[in-house]
Amino acid sequence: MTKKIETRLAIDIGGTFTDVVLDGPFGRVTRKVLTTVAQPEVGLMNGAKQLLATVNLDFSKVDVFIHGTTLATNAVLERKGAKTALIATAGFRDVLEVGSEGRYDQYDLQLTKPLPLIPRERRYTVAERIDAKGDVKLELDLAELAEIVNKLRKSLVESVAIAFLHSYANSEHERKAARFLAGQMPDLSITMSSDVCPEIREYERTSTAAANAYVKPLINGYLERMEAALTAAGFTGRLFLVTSGGGLTSIETAKRYPIRLVESGPAGGAIYAAQRARRLGDKRVVSFDMGGTTAKVCLIQDGEPVTANSFEVDRTHRFMKGSGLPLRIPAVELVEIGAGGGSIAGVDRLRRVTVGPQSAGSQPGPACYPGGGSGATVTDADLALGLLDPGAFAGGRVQLDPQAASRALDAAVGKKLGLSSKTAAFAITETVCESMASAVRVHAAERGEPIADYTMIAFGGAAPLHAAWVAEKVGIRKVVVPRNAGVGSAVGFLEAPISFELIRSKHVNLASVDPAEIGAFLDALAADTIALVKTEGAELVERCVAHMRYVGQGHEISVVLPDRSKPLTGTVLREWFEDLYGRLFTRFIPGAAIEVLSWSVTVSTTRKSVEPTALIWNIGEPSDAGVREVFDGTASKSIVVPAYNRSQMANGLTIRGPALIVEDETTTFITSRFSASIDGDGSIVMQRIAASEQAVETRNLNSAIHHQVLWNRLLALVEEQAQILIRTAFSPLVRACGDVSVGVFDLYGRMLAQAVTGTPGHVNTMAESVKHFLGRFPTTTMKPGDAYITNDPWLGTGHLNDFVVVTPCFHKDKCVALFACTSHLMDIGGLGAGTEAPDVFAEGLYIPLIKLIDAGTVNETLMAVIEANTRLPVDTIGDTYSLAACNDVGVRRLQETMTEFRLDDLSELADFILERSRQAVLKEIVSLPKGTWRNEMIVDGYNEPLTLRAALTINEDGIVVDFAGSAPAVIKGINVPLTYATAYTSFAISCAIADDIPNNAGSLSLLKVLAPEGCIVNARKPSPVGARHVIGQMLPDLVFGCLLQILPERIPAEGSSCMWNIALRGTFTVGERKGRNYSLTVTTSGGMGARFTKDGLSATAFPTGIQCMPIEIAETQIPFVFWRKELRIDSGGPGRTRGGLGQIIEVENADGTAFRLSAAFERVKNPARGRLGGENGGAGYVGLASGRPIAGKGLQTIEAGDRLVIHTPGGGGLGNPKERPAALIERDVFEGRLSQEAAARLYGHRDREAS
Repeated sequence: MTKKIETRLAIDIGGTFTDVVLDGPFGRVTRKVLTTVAQPEVGLMNGAKQLLATVNLDFSKVDVFIHGTTLATNAVLERKGAKTALIATAGFRDVLEVGSEGRYDQYDLQLTKPLPLIPRERRYTVAERIDAKGDVKLELDLAELAEIVNKLRKSLVESVAIAFLHSYANSEHERKAARFLAGQMPDLSITMSSDVCPEIREYERTSTAAANAYVKPLINGYLERMEAALTAAGFTGRLFLVTSGGGLTSIETAKRYPIRLVESGPAGGAIYAAQRARRLGDKRVVSFDMGGTTAKVCLIQDGEPVTANSFEVDRTHRFMKGSGLPLRIPAVELVEIGAGGGSIAGVDRLRRVTVGPQSAGSQPGPACYPGGGSGATVTDADLALGLLDPGAFAGGRVQLDPQAASRALDAAVGKKLGLSSKTAAFAITETVCESMASAVRVHAAERGEPIADYTMIAFGGAAPLHAAWVAEKVGIRKVVVPRNAGVGSAVGFLEAPISFELIRSKHVNLASVDPAEIGAFLDALAADTIALVKTEGAELVERCVAHMRYVGQGHEISVVLPDRSKPLTGTVLREWFEDLYGRLFTRFIPGAAIEVLSWSVTVSTTRKSVEPTALIWNIGEPSDAGVREVFDGTASKSIVVPAYNRSQMANGLTIRGPALIVEDETTTFITSRFSASIDGDGSIVMQRIAASEQAVETRNLNSAIHHQVLWNRLLALVEEQAQILIRTAFSPLVRACGDVSVGVFDLYGRMLAQAVTGTPGHVNTMAESVKHFLGRFPTTTMKPGDAYITNDPWLGTGHLNDFVVVTPCFHKDKCVALFACTSHLMDIGGLGAGTEAPDVFAEGLYIPLIKLIDAGTVNETLMAVIEANTRLPVDTIGDTYSLAACNDVGVRRLQETMTEFRLDDLSELADFILERSRQAVLKEIVSLPKGTWRNEMIVDGYNEPLTLRAALTINEDGIVVDFAGSAPAVIKGINVPLTYATAYTSFAISCAIADDIPNNAGSLSLLKVLAPEGCIVNARKPSPVGARHVIGQMLPDLVFGCLLQILPERIPAEGSSCMWNIALRGTFTVGERKGRNYSLTVTTSGGMGARFTKDGLSATAFPTGIQCMPIEIAETQIPFVFWRKELRIDSGGPGRTRGGLGQIIEVENADGTAFRLSAAFERVKNPARGRLGGENGGAGYVGLASGRPIAGKGLQTIEAGDRLVIHTPGGGGLGNPKERPAALIERDVFEGRLSQEAAARLYGHRDREAS
């Protein structure tokens, strides 16, 4: 019997268009209709009815209806969700707002963070507490919850998110609270964080729960209306929704987890690419989707899109990681960059061509469009190069204007760089292709995948035109351009399996694995997942993953468990983990302990794709659409290439590049290194021509363009290194906070590129360190596989806890560059990174400039010495390996780059980068007033206040900052080596005048920092420098005080400045770790100073930029309970713009025993000062719950049963407080940032009800 071919309808609702695809025994038909934004279900039904009518069907004949929607995404982006409240653990009201405490752009003083979906006035707390083990420390207070119910009713709240600390370990309190709320408010929509995201890390879990609660009423209402409309239309088939993870789910599950519908459209595109990969038989594919505004990249492995368990929405800077709201849900792992056909090109102050992220959109559109804009875009460049037919664009519906494109290219790029319009066009194309190639390369590197082994599938209007160029850059040898690419997401929906993934945290150390317990846990998790899939008659496939790491690391890798039939012993899990870890990070750490933090199970159906009716192809020679004159930028000349009409091409025909294949919706360009053919499914398949068959190319590329592309490559390369270092680190200050630096150097030790990721304390220090290495180990003595190390504070980065590793890069048997990286290790023996040591030798192990690895062989003697001199041997050795692996990645990437670009050395590129950077900074300096400006600051010091003085001189040749007159060095470890002082001084200058100019030897060469030897910011060896950050991080505010006098609109008021690191030490007294020492630094921040037109950021790290440690992570590592961590009312300095708020933190030892605090706090006695008439921020405070204040510096004991209480400082205000608008004062009072009493006392604001 012939099996019935089902009729399936797939609909993708986008922001502008709704794509409809109908598939059945009649073949496949598609349609685009306008989205009806106010009522999306109306456009959905209209589009479906129109398409069904074309094949004489109605809804009663549809067997399967598959739907993807941007409704959830748009609700978040446009803030059109429900009126939502949060109920959190007492003391943690501000988890959503404090977030990670980091800054996604280190140098932008004016940055804006994403606003929480739930405002502060609707964030409530209730007494309850569960610890990291899942044990109840404090029962849920239902009486308090009843009071919150009254507030919810009064505020007309529609939806609630419940997010209690450690609810992933024990959801009892969340479930009890949900039952109570449902009983009191039956119509209230309720989301539990333990249901939508049962994973450790309180910010991410709370953010996910808040987002689910925010969109739930909206999505549920829409789904109910859609169901009703479908039923009324006669639909009786099966209905599925597309999730962000690329699977299908039932409407009941979608109503429970509506946040899983976010980004379902892009997921459809990845499914479409995966389906093409399966038909082609390619196991490894990269999907490349380039439209009008963005380009998206996704890896496909074994026919399935690679997924991740987190992503961001509502970014304040769309393409900047960390600027959005985190969601911990399964999602197809897409990398998105601002590179589309409408992306606008220009020239920055380094005279580099830039493309995006700004886009001309469809209105006004590229300059060549009818009524288009004035800016030059990628489409204008493609037209000028001859790649587009001006009369046949979009099937002839849009007439392009080549002259308008040329005028725009001349104005935006050509005249500024002295290039012809065609060369300017090529520079734009090269730049955008390099950006996309970097995205592909980095995305693959994060997965440890050799991208050259992949096939590229290109779809979207602009991807086929650029795909071959991008493929060349990354070494891909096969590119496929499928048909039906214009509605790829909706077509992809037809191929998606019914699936769902659940993830739960359960900590397991591989040293004590109970296979039976783990098996039972996974069985239960699988059963819960199967219940959510709920499908009849379909075969189910189960995929289990363990999210694992070395004990002490902060980032997990996802290890697929390939065989659940065998017992999951520690040995088996270690084998699988080390295999993946070695592929991702080049080497694993022998003998290191391994743990699992969480486990996930995905259950999905298996369903064969239903092939559409085969196309009938013309037989014979292809129809020529003519010839086209195309400008070849590599040879700086025009060439004539054939242009073929795709619809007239026979399958199996081969075309040798260069050539064009044109169609209504896109154009494919075949470069000279590829040939192309049409396969039986109508896809264009481009294959790389063997090197022996390629014609010899004459390369006459404009040197400036060539060097710019390489510069961009170096910047992307070191950023990739930094991410590798963070992912493999053991030190919490690295893995959770980003306390790292990575750079590439020429053979003279000049820094060519440095990763933006990291702390400013390493800006100059690591660069100077490389020169010291070269003095001790000339490049003539280096060999491939060598690596060198030091932690000398005066030759390294300022204190013993920072290890610097330097690795030479060899190419064609000669050393061509050096890679360096540094990170903060938690313990290197001695008294540590505190204030108590009498000299540097008492602070820990002192490693001189020495070889760490000799031609690939690790110096085991040195490693044994390091291991024997630390309280945390596994962590310290692991971090040392991570530093070496980080440089190994850089070396490998640079070797690949030099081979690709046929480089013998980097000398010309180095001179180009450094001179361009120097000239850009010099231009800014020349525009500034000339003279000398002074400032001084009194800081707390150790036992007595210290004065810091700075004189900033600007002349035609650069800037000089002289710290003469600053206090002398002291006998405690708050002294600063000059390299560290220089680093933070450089950072301050860059923030103020050159925030968009990359750090390198050229941009930094115009600053000279002076300080008398022996003063506190130029301490002599062997002065103790363990806590050099205490004074060093005050220097940006000191320098800003000088710059304020000439740049008042750019400079903020003083902020908390110095990190408030809570350094806790003691001994485990119970459990399996009894008798072992612990040492943990919990990073926290105060408020930033007010800006000229903006309030200061609250609880935000400046100048360091490092992120805070999640409380849930901290509590798993040491026996402590943090009872409070929330914003500190009234701590922001009054002004026309207010200073950022500090925090209140309370912590105690859960073991009930004494512990020690290594205090190194500033701004306790001397608060952050206001500027331009603004007033001081709130001073910091360190004390005990019993009422006694304790010293801001020094090693102190907190007695058993007492709590440590910390108030981090607030930022200073800017401008006269009396000029602050009343509405802003009332908002602060209403949100609980400012008390009524303070509003009257500090602002003179009285007797007006906040609203």
